[in-house]
Amino acid sequence: MAQADALLRAERLTLAVLLCGVAALALSDFVSPFYWSLSVVAALLRLWLGPKFHLSEMQASFIGWAGFIWVGLELVMGRELVVAFTDFLLILALAVVVEAATPRNHLHRMLVGLFLLLGAAVLTDSVLFVLPLTAMLWFFWRAAACLYGLNWPGGDLAATGVAQDLRWMPAVAVLAALLFVGLPRFEFHSLLQAQQPRMQTSGFSDRVQLGDFARQLDEQVVMRVESTEPGESPTAFRQRISGRYWRGVALSVFTGTGWQRAKARNVHRFPARSDVELAQAGGAGVAVYREASDHPYIHLPDGAVSMLHIPEAVRVDDAGAITFNVAPSRRLKLMMQLLKKEKLPAGRPDQFMRPPLPREFDTSAIPTGLLNWVRDTSATAKNKRQALVHLRNILKSWDYDLHVPVDSTHPIESFLNNKRGHCELFATVLALAARELGFAARIVNGYYSTDWNEVGGFLLIRKKHAHSWVEVWLDGRWWRMDPTPPSRWLVPESRFMGFDAVWESAKMTWYRYVLDFEDSDRGDLMGAIWQFLMANSLWLFFMIGIAAVMGLLWRRYHRYMIALSWHRRSRACWPLLDRWLQVQGICRKKCQPLRGIEHPAGVSEKHWRAFVNAWEAQAYGGTDVWRRRDLKRHLRALLEGC
Repeated sequence: MAQADALLRAERLTLAVLLCGVAALALSDFVSPFYWSLSVVAALLRLWLGPKFHLSEMQASFIGWAGFIWVGLELVMGRELVVAFTDFLLILALAVVVEAATPRNHLHRMLVGLFLLLGAAVLTDSVLFVLPLTAMLWFFWRAAACLYGLNWPGGDLAATGVAQDLRWMPAVAVLAALLFVGLPRFEFHSLLQAQQPRMQTSGFSDRVQLGDFARQLDEQVVMRVESTEPGESPTAFRQRISGRYWRGVALSVFTGTGWQRAKARNVHRFPARSDVELAQAGGAGVAVYREASDHPYIHLPDGAVSMLHIPEAVRVDDAGAITFNVAPSRRLKLMMQLLKKEKLPAGRPDQFMRPPLPREFDTSAIPTGLLNWVRDTSATAKNKRQALVHLRNILKSWDYDLHVPVDSTHPIESFLNNKRGHCELFATVLALAARELGFAARIVNGYYSTDWNEVGGFLLIRKKHAHSWVEVWLDGRWWRMDPTPPSRWLVPESRFMGFDAVWESAKMTWYRYVLDFEDSDRGDLMGAIWQFLMANSLWLFFMIGIAAVMGLLWRRYHRYMIALSWHRRSRACWPLLDRWLQVQGICRKKCQPLRGIEHPAGVSEKHWRAFVNAWEAQAYGGTDVWRRRDLKRHLRALLEGC
C-alpha cells in the first residue's frame, strides 16, 4: 500500500512539473493556445482517470515524431525557430503525459517541463511568469525526492518530509539569485517577429480614418517612465515629467475622410547602440519602458534632446518621426535626455524638422461646409493669425464626446453640425482651417495626459491617453496648437485604483530588475554593494558580532531548555521505572544508575542491556527524551522478550 501511494504521489508531482512549464509558456503571445491546450486537457484526464489512461511507450513516441515532422513543416512555412521549437516541446509534452507511468516516463516529464520553462523565459515577459517558475521549483524538488525514495534501482532512501525541504529553500533562493546576477545575457529577439496586429488608433497608427471612434477608453499601459537622475525624489520627478505631449507621427495628406502619412524626402539613419542627438542642449535623464507591440514608432516627449544607446537601428525623417528599421516585437528600454519644463522652447527643438512642403498647404480636399464655417467665423478677425487663434478657441468651447455618431462619408460636416466629437475631428477641423487661412498645417498622433503611480514613483501612459493635435508653421517653426476641449481629460479613474497601483508597480519592478537586467546593471549592482559595504563596514562588523553573540547565547539557551525538558520528563519517568523494578523484586537506591543493578528476573540479559543503552542514550542527549508512554512501551517489550 505504501508503495502504491508513493507511485501515485510521483505521478501527480511529475505532472505538476510538466504543467508548470506549459502554464509558463501559455503566458506568451507567440504560442498558439491550440498547442498548450492539448497537453492541459490530457493532463487533466490523466489526473482524473489515473495511470490507467495511458498509451504504450511506442505509441507515445509516434506522437513525438509526428510533432517533429509537423514543426519541420512549420519552419518551411516561415515559423520562427524559437517559436517552432516550443511548439515541438508542447507536442512532446502531450506525448509524455499520455505515456505509461514508468521511471523513464517520470524523468521525461521533468525534463520536458524544464525545457518548457526555459522556452517561456525567452518568449514570455509577463510578471505572472513568477508564479509557474516558483511552483516548478517546488514541484521539481518534491518530485525528485519522491522518485529517489521509491526504492527503484538507483534510489534506496526514504523521501524526506516537507519540513526538512523547507530548510533548504533559502539556500536555493540565494543560489538562484547568484546565478541570475552572474550568468551572461544572450540576444535572441532577432529570431522573433511581431505577432500582434497593428493598432489602428491614435498614438500608434500612421493613418486616421474619420468616423465613429472607440466607445470606451482603454486602460492598457503602453509606456512606463522612471527617472534616471541620482537622488531625484519622486515629487521632483513628477513635476519634471508630467504635462508633456508625447509626439509620435505627423500626418500631412488629407484624403477627404481621413489623414495619411506623407513619404519622407530626407531620412537620417542611426545604427543600434548609437546616440540620437535631437537638439544642441543638455537635459535630465529618464528611462522609458515601452510595452510589447509591433508598431515601429518611438514617442518622444516635449523637450527631448537625445536618445542614448538606442537598442535597435532607427531612422529619423524630415517630419520629426522616429521609427525602428524593423518593428521590434518585445519590450524596449529607451534612455532619453529631456529639458526641464522651464527651459522648454515654444516650438519644436528637433534639428531634423524640415520646413513645410506643398502638400501641407493643400486645400483641394477641404469640404465646402468647412470653408463656409471658416469664412463666417473668422470674418471679424483683424488678421489671419488672430483668426486662427479665434477658431481654436471656438473649438475648445465645444464638447468632447466619444459616443456621438459621425457620418463616415461626410465626417467634417457631421462634426460641425453636432459641435461635439473626438480629438481627431477637432484636430482635423483646425488643421484644414489653418490651411484655408494660408498656413501650412498637419495633425500629429501621440499621447497627452498621464497617470502617476504613487506606489512606485513613476509615470504611466495608457491607451486612453492617445491624442491628436495640430502643428502649424509660424515664424519659421512648427508650433503646436491643441483645439480639443479640456473636458477630454475629465475621464473617470480606474476601478480598484489601489490594487492597480500595486500591480503596475510590481510589473515595473519585474521589467526593470529582471527583464532589463543587463551586463551594465550587473556592474552597477556590484559597485553599489561594494560602496555600501565600505560605507557601513563598522556597522556590519558590529552587527556580525552581535549576531555571533546572539547565536552563542541561543545555543546555550537551547541546550539548557533541552536539559530542563529532560529533567522534567525524567522526573516523571523515574518513579514509573522504580515501581516497575519493585514489582520485579529490585529496589534501586536513589541516584543509582541502571547499569549498576542486576537485570530483572524473567528478562534476558541481552534485552536488558539493550534497554539500558537506550535509556542512557536518551538521558544524555543521544536521542529524543522519552515520555511516560515511551517508557511504558519499552517496559512491555522487555516482558514480551522483544
